[in-house]
Amino acid sequence: MILNVHHSTKYSYLEPVHKSIQIIRLTPFNNHRQKVITWALNIPGHANKNIDWFGNITHCVNIPSMSTEIEIIATGKVDVSHAMPNPELGTLPALYYLRETPLTELNPDMKILALSVASNKDKGLMAGSLQEILLALSELSALILKYVAYSSGVTNSKTSAIDAFKLGKGVCQDHAHIFLACSRFLGVPSRYVSGYLHTDDTSHLASHAWAEAWINNAWHSFDISNQCSADEKHIELAYGLDYLDASPIRGSRIGGGEERLFVLSLVTDQ
Repeated sequence: MILNVHHSTKYSYLEPVHKSIQIIRLTPFNNHRQKVITWALNIPGHANKNIDWFGNITHCVNIPSMSTEIEIIATGKVDVSHAMPNPELGTLPALYYLRETPLTELNPDMKILALSVASNKDKGLMAGSLQEILLALSELSALILKYVAYSSGVTNSKTSAIDAFKLGKGVCQDHAHIFLACSRFLGVPSRYVSGYLHTDDTSHLASHAWAEAWINNAWHSFDISNQCSADEKHIELAYGLDYLDASPIRGSRIGGGEERLFVLSLVTDQ
C-alpha cells in the first residue's frame, strides 16, 4: 500500500525564543517492509543530518533566535508491505533491549500480569518455542488493552508505564511502555517504535507507537492499541528503549515564555 503523509508541528511562544535546539526524527527509512518513494522536511534554521545509535535518521536543528513561532513540516510518500518479521537486528546487541528505563519500570501488579502469560515460570518465557512466545506476548498485549483502556488526553509524554497502568487509561505510547516493561521482565528483548498509522478511526491519531520483540533472530511487532502486527498501514520512523529515544521531535530552548503546541498529522492511502 502506498501511504501519503503530511505532518505539521507548530510551536507558538508569547515571548521571543533566544535559543532553541531540536532533535527531529521525522524521516522514515527503507527496511524489509517499507520503501520511501519521496520525503521532504521543511525546517527553519540549519539542520545537520545524522544516524543515531539505534539507526534512526535524525536532524539536529538550531532554530533562529528571536523567533515567536516555529513550524516543522514533514511530507512524503511510502510504499508499505504487509506484516512480516524484521531480521535486521540493528547496530546494538539484542541484550541492550532488556534495559529498564524510568518510563518502562514496572510495579508488583505489572509483574503479576507479565507472569500470568508465562506457562513455564521456572524456565522462563524465552525457553519456549517461537509460537509459544508469540502466543504469550499476544495474550500480554490483549491484557494490557483490557486493563488500560485507550483514552486520549489523560496522559502525556512524561507518563510512565507504572502511572498509566495505575490510571487504567492511556494511548499508544502508554500501551507500548507497559508492554516493554512486562516483556523485558520476562526476558524478551523489546524496543519502542514510533511512526504513522493509516486508520479511519478518528479516536486514534495518525502519529502512532507500538513495540517489537526480538525472538528467534527477528523483530516481531505488537500494536497493542489496535491488537495487530505492524502491517501495510504502519510506517516506521524511529526505534528506541522508550518514547524519549524515538520521539519525533525533542529539544530544549531558552526564553519564549509560555509555549503552545499545534500538531496536524494526516496519513492517506493512494
